[in-house]
Amino acid sequence: MRITSTLFKGAVAVVAATLMLSACSTAPTGGDTGSSGDSKVLQIFWKGSEKPGIDAVVAEYKKDNPDLQVIVTTADTSQYQATLRTQLSAGTAADVIFMWPANGNPAALRQIVPGGFVEDLSDHSWVKDYPPAIADLTSLDGKTYLMAPAVTSFGPWYNDTALTEAGLTAPKSWSDILPFCAAAQAQGKVAYGLGAANLDVTQNVLYGLVPDLVYGADSKFDDKLASGDTTFATNDGWKTAMDEYQEMYKAGCFNDDPTGTTQDDQNKLVAAGGAFGMFGIGFQLAALRGYAPDKQFTLYPISGDDDSDTNLMAVSNAGGAAVNAKAANKKLALEFVDYLAEPAHLQIYNDALAGTVPSIPTGVESTDPNLVTISKYLADDQTVHFLNQFWPNARTEQAMYAGVQGILTDTQSPDDVLKAMDEAYKQK
Repeated sequence: MRITSTLFKGAVAVVAATLMLSACSTAPTGGDTGSSGDSKVLQIFWKGSEKPGIDAVVAEYKKDNPDLQVIVTTADTSQYQATLRTQLSAGTAADVIFMWPANGNPAALRQIVPGGFVEDLSDHSWVKDYPPAIADLTSLDGKTYLMAPAVTSFGPWYNDTALTEAGLTAPKSWSDILPFCAAAQAQGKVAYGLGAANLDVTQNVLYGLVPDLVYGADSKFDDKLASGDTTFATNDGWKTAMDEYQEMYKAGCFNDDPTGTTQDDQNKLVAAGGAFGMFGIGFQLAALRGYAPDKQFTLYPISGDDDSDTNLMAVSNAGGAAVNAKAANKKLALEFVDYLAEPAHLQIYNDALAGTVPSIPTGVESTDPNLVTISKYLADDQTVHFLNQFWPNARTEQAMYAGVQGILTDTQSPDDVLKAMDEAYKQK
């Protein structure tokens, strides 16, 4: 079953000092001139978890354009989403910005495009090569605004080396999870690392459980939610997923003080084998390998229920390049987006990240077992879009983040979280 339509077969403000600079310059950021492109400085603001990808493409771009200066600034997801809209409104945003597809967070396409902040890219040649679902998520009202280079998945990732040494196997369905957590505790470890101090990490477990429980039971859930025929609080699948999350927390499946643990600490814990796995997006595979290059890390998709007929995985493009409508160097920005979209550069981007496949097929077949798994789910029509991509506003996601933190601090119940999400969803 595929919920989103075929991807492809087989394959506000935050203090500026908190941002991580990949290059330094005294050049001004952004502008409102709509430059003709005489400047030889290109500024890019990008999501931190995809930094290796953009850095790899920029390195190649510099080789091909040695007379140009490219400044890449990155920030983690929470910082980025809080900062971007402020920069766009103030006219200080970079020439090329990272934008999420569809909807659901403050830096998503359907939040940014209506403000007139980004350029229409519909006439660029690579647009016609998008698979249908990518085209749906990167466009609004028939116009394309986003060059999204990568497709990735959410799911549970495991330190396979640690699993083997412990004589354990990864759970395949919900009934396996709590016994797995108990087995991990018996060895003085935890089943899953959880760095919920980073707000976006709070959602990761739900991205593993909800696909089966919600979309496996009702592929039209998003339409019904939008029409008012259902709600988060009254949907059996969402109720079960949130209850299961709380059960995992109370059963000790996660590290102590998850809301005081960062994503980086989470990754280090899994890489060291102190936790056998973690729920997360495929981009985190690169971080795990960086901390423990001698270990094997493997994606083992899980069913949120015990029904093998509804074995679905959240898979989608996770954002990419948009061009600031008030770019200081719009001409160069548009040229760079086209450069990124070339098959060879899409492949470079994805090869640098790990855990992703190109959004437009490049003709290169991967031998990485994790990418083979993602491609198989795509080919078998067992994928759903990322959960937030058709939510009408960013408040719904923020309510989910805050609510899950409440569950992890024993201050909110699953029902509280779902009711808060419903209230936020109504604020269109």
